[in-house]
Amino acid sequence: GEHVEMSLRTWRCHGRIIMVPCARIAHMFRSASPYTRHGDVMLRNSARVGLVWLDNHLHKFYKADPQYLKIDAGNVKERLALRKRLKCKSMDWYLDNIYPELKLKWPTDPPR
Repeated sequence: GEHVEMSLRTWRCHGRIIMVPCARIAHMFRSASPYTRHGDVMLRNSARVGLVWLDNHLHKFYKADPQYLKIDAGNVKERLALRKRLKCKSMDWYLDNIYPELKLKWPTDPPR
């Protein structure tokens, strides 16, 4: 979940991504996870990302994977305050300007 949050925060909170042609980036894989309950941590982090960043699209996140309805994401007040303090743009802005293709991949809204 952290990598998704970092991406959403960068795009929506006036961050920037710089391409450096000579840079080399790698991921160092660990032989063992530092978490004792790795799956629970990942689910909790993903649930927190949904609550903080998906705005009025949160129901689509739950529709795509209902297990998140049962996950205790903990207190996200500080993350929401950070969003407000950084004057981050909405999820609608992100979908309209950065990743409009995502609209096609998400479950459709139920008819009204």
